Amino acid sequence: MNYFTAFLIVAGAGLAAAGAALLVQKFVEADWRREHHDVGATVFLQLGVIFAVLLAFVFSESWTEYNEASAAIDLEVGALHGAAMIAATLPPAQAKDILTKTKAYLDSVVQDEWPVMATQRGEDLATDRKLQALIQAVANLNADDSTAREKKTEILSLLTQAHAQREMRIFQADSGIPGVLWTVLIGFELILAAFVVLSGLRYRASAAMVAGIFTTAVTSILVVARLLDYPFEGALALHATDFVSVVSKVTRLITPIG
Repeated sequence: MNYFTAFLIVAGAGLAAAGAALLVQKFVEADWRREHHDVGATVFLQLGVIFAVLLAFVFSESWTEYNEASAAIDLEVGALHGAAMIAATLPPAQAKDILTKTKAYLDSVVQDEWPVMATQRGEDLATDRKLQALIQAVANLNADDSTAREKKTEILSLLTQAHAQREMRIFQADSGIPGVLWTVLIGFELILAAFVVLSGLRYRASAAMVAGIFTTAVTSILVVARLLDYPFEGALALHATDFVSVVSKVTRLITPIG
């Protein structure tokens, strides 16, 4: 969902509620609406509390998952950059092999995996194989002395962290609020909006304004929660900027080796 679509949904919901309020003001007697005002207000408050709890849960869950995906990206690129910096201190042949494989994985994440996460909410298998090849290359390094063994161990530790964070990133790409819960929330919003539309307000302008503002406000919160729901798609999608930055840093590490 892009910003324009989100705006159309919010504006359309508000205008529809305002229009419905005007129709109610025209065709439903004000006295009849006032007769049912007390009962309607009580039911509205009870349903409103339930809706508020559900909405708070959904928004909190969406925001938490969005931040977890962002944190996974930061931790993954940090671990990969750290592994690359240590790898650059290895003998030239080993360093070039490890750094080249690191760059190949980073390039694949940016060019291949990111579009897959945005469109299919999954991983790119070729990218996964490149990370496996990188880890295996480090595991197979010949470490003849204690210093080399320490470097190998540290690089493997960082790559293990990167792999774990990649798994978290992939998990968050496909982790969203269940459709049933969205259906319940939308149903609650429609019911609450109907209560507002049928309120006992006397003047048409006031009734239309109250119904429009209420529906617009609630819809806007639902739309923002939906934009946050899948962190790699839509207007608020997380981008591969950090990976692109690390690609350039790894490239600079490779250049002196030749």
